[in-house]
Amino acid sequence: MKILIVGAGAVGFNLAKQLSKEGHDISVVEKDPELVKRINEKLDVFVASGSASSPAILEEAGIKNADMILAVTNSDEINMVVCTLGHSYGVKTKIARIRSPEFTDEKPFLHRNGFHIDHIVNPEKITINSILNIIGTPGAIYVADFTEGDILLRGFSVPDDAPIAGKKLSELREIEATDSFLIVAIQRNEEMVIPTGETKILPHDNIFVLVAREALPYFLPMVNRRADEVEKVTIYGVNRASLELAKKLEDQKIGVTIIESDKEKTQRAATVLDKTIILQGDALDIDLLKESSIDIVDFFVALSENEQTNILSSLLAKRLGAKKAIVLTVDTAFVPIINSLGMDIVINPRLITVGSILQHIRRGHTLSVVKFHQSEAEAIELIAEEGSKIVGKPLRDISFPLGSILGAIVREGVMQIPTGKTVINPDERVIVFALPNAIEKVHSLFIGKKDRT
Repeated sequence: MKILIVGAGAVGFNLAKQLSKEGHDISVVEKDPELVKRINEKLDVFVASGSASSPAILEEAGIKNADMILAVTNSDEINMVVCTLGHSYGVKTKIARIRSPEFTDEKPFLHRNGFHIDHIVNPEKITINSILNIIGTPGAIYVADFTEGDILLRGFSVPDDAPIAGKKLSELREIEATDSFLIVAIQRNEEMVIPTGETKILPHDNIFVLVAREALPYFLPMVNRRADEVEKVTIYGVNRASLELAKKLEDQKIGVTIIESDKEKTQRAATVLDKTIILQGDALDIDLLKESSIDIVDFFVALSENEQTNILSSLLAKRLGAKKAIVLTVDTAFVPIINSLGMDIVINPRLITVGSILQHIRRGHTLSVVKFHQSEAEAIELIAEEGSKIVGKPLRDISFPLGSILGAIVREGVMQIPTGKTVINPDERVIVFALPNAIEKVHSLFIGKKDRT
């Protein structure tokens, strides 16, 4: 597929890297000389240097022959203009990253007014939903939902006293309700592995679990004996995302405190929030944190635009007694660094955005894609196409790629854990976890004969 990516920041770069690896014909438009230099040095893709709103630059990048445009610059307006121009050139699929809720909450508005955007990705909305899911799942360090929300992917750090600590996966099969969850990956010492029945779960492992939504309350006690309901959250930073998060937490009857140093921003927060306590000051001020009752806070959520302060304030909040800290970082290079500091949860909107966009590109009726920060592994939700290699015979007779695991099947609306005897039928939803070297091979199993080249 010929794909034109507009914008070579973290999202554009990662998309170009992934899609080029998958064999697509990629061209990129970027005006920043440093970003142009980086992508030329790192990737084997064509780069047109110049303004994305220039038809001449877009033509240089091959818009006339493009099958798809991914408009992922930092400007909503430029992304909208690019999609409009793409429509005039006959580009079939146009995807835009748009932050403004004025547009993303009213998708038909964009079509009525001639912007012709087929899919909208809003990083702020995705970020807020991720944080809410983490707060709503006691003990979780990672969350992702698939298309219909009946199957969840949750990550947990295994405490020393967790009931599953020290057990082999084969021993868990004796536990009631094990047909409603499956541990699909374990992160240990920075390495992501696909477990087998003989794999033992160790304290401090990060485990990633596919679980039916209705079975989640039964699974949680296995990994965390003392998981309590969240009662108090402190947010650092006032911006559109933090205000929206605070509103939703207020709706859930959770006590919220916001810390912000800018007087105008605190005044703005006071006009839109009803029950939130708003403190003006520095999140690195120990006395202010103590005044906010940081020692009884369930979550400290650092959402400011200052990367360094987000990290430092979270470390300080944890030291002063906050049970868990969620750190927002827009710099993908910071993710492994923050993880190495022992932070509980790191949210990177750019990496989440890449996964959200990929689901619209992949062949084989990919419904959703979840990308993991450090390992580039993916959890992929697919539809098994008629005539594909995965359909019509027992899984034990299928050569499934090394470094992948078929985690769950949705059959008649119910999650099932597959066995060697399981036969997948056409059009059934399947969720697969795959390490980077297995992703392309996994997709090939689900593509029908008519789609193979």
